[in-house]
Amino acid sequence: MRVTRRAILLGAVGLATEPAARAGQARAQPLFVVARSKNANVVHYEARLCASGRLDPEEPLVAYWIMHAENGRREDLTWLERRLAYGFESSLESGGEALRVRLRAFTRRVLHVRRGASGYRAEVPIGERPAVLERIFVCTDEGGMTPSVRYLELSGFALRDGARLHERIVP
Repeated sequence: MRVTRRAILLGAVGLATEPAARAGQARAQPLFVVARSKNANVVHYEARLCASGRLDPEEPLVAYWIMHAENGRREDLTWLERRLAYGFESSLESGGEALRVRLRAFTRRVLHVRRGASGYRAEVPIGERPAVLERIFVCTDEGGMTPSVRYLELSGFALRDGARLHERIVP
């Protein structure tokens, strides 16, 4: 049997796309990030969707690091980070079409993950206006035994007119 270059390439494409097809049953949609003054590493929050496009009832929200200060790799949150700083509590609403989220380190406001015209998004008031959250920036004082938060800054855009919004919150 003669194996051609074309057959090898088609086989390689098949092998490369097979995991993607299996993984296609659940996909992620970016929602917002948490950045810090400490370094360039950021925590990404994503909605996990089923093949139907609805929120995954088993794990509707995921959070993980992108280590920009190092080599840009993805890294899971540690147990302590999930419990204290970057974790969250969530519950499905509206028959699984929406998600209510409370971040562990920012309990003042509840986020709502809802489907918009271009997919799911995280909604939260910014400057007392209903908004889509894109970023939370945490400015900390790193001196001493434990860092302390100087302020948080929420950034996003208004639901009504798309205006850019920013709000600084001092604890």
